[in-house]
Amino acid sequence: MQVIRKLEPALNVAAASHFTIDSKKVLGNVIESIVLDNAGSTALTKANLSGLTVKGNGKNIFGPISAAQLNSWQVYKNIVADTGRNTIEFVEKTSRNIQGQLMGAIDTDASGITSFVVEGDIATATAPVLTAWVQMRNPASMAPEKGFDPGTRALISALIPTSINDSAAGQFPHDINYGSRGNSLIKRVGIFSSTLTSFRVKADSVDLYEDLSNALAGYFQAENGKDDQSGLIFWDPLMDGNQPDAVLTRAGNRERTFEFLFTVSGAGAHSVFTDVYTTLLNL
Repeated sequence: MQVIRKLEPALNVAAASHFTIDSKKVLGNVIESIVLDNAGSTALTKANLSGLTVKGNGKNIFGPISAAQLNSWQVYKNIVADTGRNTIEFVEKTSRNIQGQLMGAIDTDASGITSFVVEGDIATATAPVLTAWVQMRNPASMAPEKGFDPGTRALISALIPTSINDSAAGQFPHDINYGSRGNSLIKRVGIFSSTLTSFRVKADSVDLYEDLSNALAGYFQAENGKDDQSGLIFWDPLMDGNQPDAVLTRAGNRERTFEFLFTVSGAGAHSVFTDVYTTLLNL
């Protein structure tokens, strides 16, 4: 059964501060999403929130990412854009079936999570107010008799950042973090950039995504119901809602060789986020 509950109070909610929410309420449950609600603040907007991070057992699971970036990510995935709320999502709501939808939801028991913390930075804001809510369910609702594979219970959705810089125009290969042990399934890669003009992905020398321009990539994604966002470029193997299309980062007992090729119009920085299925151990 799905429930929505208010999390423990956020600590240190003040201008120019770092807030934390250390939640015990989520333990023993399956976490689908966290909603940060700043709608009651005088001047705490998405522009004032950055460094949003979710940690499990002290390890980064999601982020850090700014609220403005998270908003664009949400809108692309067809999550409602709201000026006073941010959704940190671990499920795929537009999946073709409930098994795919809930794959990656954080089963705290199966993933071994005993500490769950949400944190972030608040910049200048007048009388900031911040509350947090969790959408979660009992593990029994994902039992094998309901069609769920017990082998996927330990998988969690993680959002892993990489910072990249180019010093001139051209096409350049860059490494992207998709887990420290190279044992993940890539759901999508999102790139915040003002200079990226096209993106190419190869795995073991075979093209998976052959140098698509931003406009063409957006067209394919829109055909599959995604909302193309200016300044955010995606390679999205799950754009049609089919979880089996997530890209394996291993082939048998070896890590696959990936090439991520950025074509840019000039010098600039790229904030890259890799959305993966993985385990806490492999982050």
